[in-house]
Amino acid sequence: MIRQPAFNRAVLQLLTGAIVLVGVSAQAQSYVTDLETGQRVSVQSTVSRAEVLADLRIYQESGLAAAARVADETGQPNSPALQAARERYAALRHGERYAALVAQYAMRSGATTRPAAKA
Repeated sequence: MIRQPAFNRAVLQLLTGAIVLVGVSAQAQSYVTDLETGQRVSVQSTVSRAEVLADLRIYQESGLAAAARVADETGQPNSPALQAARERYAALRHGERYAALVAQYAMRSGATTRPAAKA
């Protein structure tokens, strides 16, 4: 009979964990606001996690992240350095490097790869 409180505590902890997990997964969905009705609508992502990670890597490698930060700090949204970084980003994003990164990230996560979408 001494074990019963420990068992009850374990069951309570499991239930609490399950409730928290359900709450977190429900919040992980993406929502947008319908402009006509003002209601939140659930949406499905059109890109994979691998594509998002590859795009972030290309954004950083192109220098666009740093150039955008400098442009914001200096108040020059159309500086030559920012324009050059945008062009490097576009070239990398449409090149083989992006496709290779998508495949690499997908392989790491065990996801199946699909042809990389061109932005």
